[in-house]
Amino acid sequence: MQDRYEEYLETILYVTKGSGTAKTSEIAEELGISPPSVTEMIQKLSEEGYLEYVPYYGFKLTEQGKREASKMERRHRLLERFLVEFLKMDKDYAHREACKLEHVISDDVERRFCSMMGHPKKCPDGNPIQQASCCFEKELYP
Repeated sequence: MQDRYEEYLETILYVTKGSGTAKTSEIAEELGISPPSVTEMIQKLSEEGYLEYVPYYGFKLTEQGKREASKMERRHRLLERFLVEFLKMDKDYAHREACKLEHVISDDVERRFCSMMGHPKKCPDGNPIQQASCCFEKELYP
């Protein structure tokens, strides 16, 4: 999946937390880009099966979209935690760096980060880190 797709899905997950749907203008505002750019990407994500149009309300993530978006959100929060806790970065800088890194780490690296940090429950901002299968398995990575 392309980084831009992942970033959009993660942003849409964030925007839809309250109402379950997101309007093009809300997504554009959150990403700091123009609504026409968002419309183009929304069409692509819908065609790929990640979004569903809800008349009069906007768009919502499909189950496939939620899975991908939640995966990026988890990686982002784990990376923020690692960057702040282990590399002693300030939270804003860690956030920006996590936005870049979340798209390039593998599932294996994600599991190793999680295990190494003791399966943290929250990111530096206090937001919950979704648990994954590694959080329930016997320690895999010493």
